[in-house]
Amino acid sequence: MTALDAYLNAVNAGMDIVAAVQGLSDRELIARGASDIAARDLLRLCDTYFGRCGFAAKQRAARQTRHSLDVLLLIEKYALRLPTQRDAWTLRTELCAFRGSATALEKRARALVRELRPRRTPEKGVRITRRSGGPWSLTITGDSADVADMHAALDANKPLESAKELFFGKADATRATVTTQVVLTLDELDRIVDGGGEEITLQLTNGARITGAELVARTLSDHGYVTLVHPHEGPVNLYRTSRVANDKQRLMAAAVNPVCPWESCNYPADKCQIHHLKAWKHGGETNAANLATCCPYHNGVNDDDPNAPPRRGRLARVRGQVRWVPPWG
Repeated sequence: MTALDAYLNAVNAGMDIVAAVQGLSDRELIARGASDIAARDLLRLCDTYFGRCGFAAKQRAARQTRHSLDVLLLIEKYALRLPTQRDAWTLRTELCAFRGSATALEKRARALVRELRPRRTPEKGVRITRRSGGPWSLTITGDSADVADMHAALDANKPLESAKELFFGKADATRATVTTQVVLTLDELDRIVDGGGEEITLQLTNGARITGAELVARTLSDHGYVTLVHPHEGPVNLYRTSRVANDKQRLMAAAVNPVCPWESCNYPADKCQIHHLKAWKHGGETNAANLATCCPYHNGVNDDDPNAPPRRGRLARVRGQVRWVPPWG
């Protein structure tokens, strides 16, 4: 047996290793050859799974796991992100019983943390960050439509200079007239026309959200767009005649995906690139059904080659909607 085989055999018996730590101190573990970091991690796991606990039944169930030592440490990493011990043990018991790869387990851990940890709503206002050795920051938190309009009023080529000009009276600070799309279904249009717009939230392709009533009240530019989206049909196809999407296709892609559809990405469609779901170089057509908005970063890391080993995942149309498909999906 090689040193590698011995190591892998040892770490795979994760809970057996943790159980053997009972009664030992960090000094004793270090004397046996553990690093100070490894000693700390082992003692923390031992205290979690074998120490006194207010959730003894869940603790006993978790101890039956067959996970390796590194996976136990991964589980603990996410358990520590939860605000209460009850939530932490809910996560531990589910993940200790999880069957699958460590990558799939980590994905489930992230989802559990999102479910169990209440999302804190940012407080509206203006916050200043003062740094002793570097630039300061001014952070504005407000309604998405207002912040999107503020951002649109800035010169994209020199945003800081144009912000200073607006603040100090050297430029017009009136609300910018922004050319963007409102994504609107026929049912929503009927309700707005009938006066029920306050109950409807609409997505704009600059990333903001407004109510149907606000849509009626807002002043749109002469070239603003309202796109009526059918859940299944997609018009205007270029097939293999052109790799580059035309303006109408860009508008449609932005209407279907107002933000980058990669998981947890909120990059607005107005600033996105147009992505071929089946890559052009692999025979993908420039058709509405094969196009999606995608931020420059995720467009670059998307797994375009279906014959290459998956690394970062890819965008695909799943039941009519563009979704991120993970490497293991």
